[in-house]
Parts: sequence; structure tokens; C-alpha cells
Amino acid sequence: MGPTLTAGKSEVTGVDTVGDVVSSVADRARDLDAGRTDTRVDIAAAGRAGLLDRGVGAHDDHSASVASMVEVIERVSAASLSVGFSLWAQRMVIEYVARAPERLRQQHLRSLVSGDRIGVTAMAAGLKQVAGLGEVPITGHVGPDGLVINGPIRWASNVYDESLIVLPVRTGDTTLVVVVDANAPGVEIRTAPELIGLGSTASTSLALHDVVVGEENVISDDLTSFVRRIRPVFLLLQCSFCSGAIGSALDGAAGSLTGVNEVFRAEFDHRTADFVDIRQRLGDYAVDPSAPSPAELIRLRLDAAQTAAASSRLEATVRGGAGYATGSDTNRRFRETAFIPIQSPSEGQLRWELAQFE
Repeated sequence: MGPTLTAGKSEVTGVDTVGDVVSSVADRARDLDAGRTDTRVDIAAAGRAGLLDRGVGAHDDHSASVASMVEVIERVSAASLSVGFSLWAQRMVIEYVARAPERLRQQHLRSLVSGDRIGVTAMAAGLKQVAGLGEVPITGHVGPDGLVINGPIRWASNVYDESLIVLPVRTGDTTLVVVVDANAPGVEIRTAPELIGLGSTASTSLALHDVVVGEENVISDDLTSFVRRIRPVFLLLQCSFCSGAIGSALDGAAGSLTGVNEVFRAEFDHRTADFVDIRQRLGDYAVDPSAPSPAELIRLRLDAAQTAAASSRLEATVRGGAGYATGSDTNRRFRETAFIPIQSPSEGQLRWELAQFE
């Protein structure tokens, strides 16, 4: 059999609260894939279980608590990558807001941690700017009531009318990180496109037209410094949803390596070895996210993404007709993992950044 994800108990109660949430997600996975529901239900359940605040408040000293959040996202993603992805987005918005001035934290953090408020991380353009891959397209100028911002958010997830959006805004030589209510005047949420997977994650584009942002809604006035602080957690938690998908795909493939499919045994063993190595590095780095170098984090994220896609493809191949039927878990994983290479930072961006260190 392929490697399975380990069960985890609540450090406080000894109750497997993660397992309860994972069980619910597994029961809902087909409805999520079919678009009959969305991931807000699962975010709220994780909030009620006290899972969304793991690591919050530790700031740059995340010892062990980030490892605990890695476990949550990994195990949830093994049941549904859609939910794991949405939990990652929610947790990153919590990470951003936890680093904001006290007034902003007091206003927003509790509702995000409880899952009552959905968070949108629209920071892809900010991470690209810091990497040297283009300027943030959202610009701002000072108006009578605050900063007036305009521009596109080309892709974001968890986008609902009630969501809180975190995004970068370029103002001359300075780039800020701010929060905006999704239902604020001037925020246009574009119609979500139909996707081959992750359709339940409310992923779409937006446009901002003269949206006013008050000074109290500024998280940081230094994008570069902010990104350098949050990026290790950003990448590690993305690796978590990749890892969850890998484990499920290998488990799904393991029972079909008989008869003619014995020819895939060597590939399966290779992917299994990759999975063990990825989980080892992920666990080691999560103990202290500031310890690995930028190149080590990028390499892990790239390896996790590539192995997720390869493992789901292998599962679909050896499962035969079950891999082709759209209602099967195998097919769902195959479609969901197809998104990972284009998830920001995309495989192209990761390869480019890694090349800068070589």
C-alpha cells in the first residue's frame, strides 16, 4: 500500500478534532466537486473546531504550531483538495491580519479565526513584484477620505460578497498591503468561470474602481518586508495541500498494481520515495520556518507540486475506467491537481526563482 497520512489529536483535549473535520469533508467531497455546495461550510467547521488559529500570534517564531497547521491542511486535502486549498487561503489571510496594527486585528481577526468571515488572499501580484517579476497592477492615490485604489485582481479564491480581501497597492515608490471588504463600493466581482476542478472554491477575478481604503485598513506600508516575513509560511502551507493530494493518489493507486499494471511498480515506488522525502522536509521546515533558505523552500514547493501532478496521473492510469469516470475520487484528484502547476507561485515562477540561486 502507499503511505497514509498520520492521525493527529488535539493537544488540549486529546480528541481528534482534525479527524472530525476530515470525515465531514470526505462525506461532502463529491457534492463539492459537482458544485452543489461550497467550501464555506468546511471553513466554518474548521473554525468551530479551533483549527484555524494554529500558529497565529507566534509571528516569526512559529515553532511547532506551524507544523500543527501543516497537519490540518494536509489531512483535509487528502479528502478534498478544494477544501484544503480554501483552508490555506483562509489561514493565510489570518496570518496577514495577525501581523497588522492592533486596531485592524481587533476588527477582523476573531471572525476570520472562527470561520464566520471568509478571507481572500489576493497577494499573488505582490509576491511577484518582490521576486522581480513585474509591478503590482493595483495603484492608489490619496483622496479626501483615504487612499483611492484602482486595478485588477486577476485571480483569487474564497471570493464572496461577505469576504475580506487582502491585497497589495502600489502608491508611487511605496507598495502597501491593505484590506478591503468584497462588498465595498467599487469592488466588481467578475462571474466565476467554469473550472475542471476546484469549482467550489469561489475562484474568479475582480476589478477595483475608485475603492476607498481608510488608513485603519492598512496592514503594512512595506510590501517587501511583509512578504519576506510571511512567505515561508505561505509556501509551507501550500506544500501541505500538495502533500495531502500526493498521499491520497498513492493510496488510490496502490491496490491496482497487479497483473499488467505491475509495470508501473517502479514508478509507484519512485513517487512513494519522493513523498516520504517531501513530508520529511516539510516536517523539518515547519518546526522553524525561518531556518530553511529561500532556495530550499522554493525547491520543496516545486517538488511537492510536481509530485502531486505525477502521482494523480499515475493513479488515473492504473485505475483505468475509474480514473476516467468524472464521479470517481480518482478522477476528481486528477482534475484538482491539474490546478497546482498554475497556482501562484506557478511552476514557471518557481523554476525562474530557483534558477536565480544556481
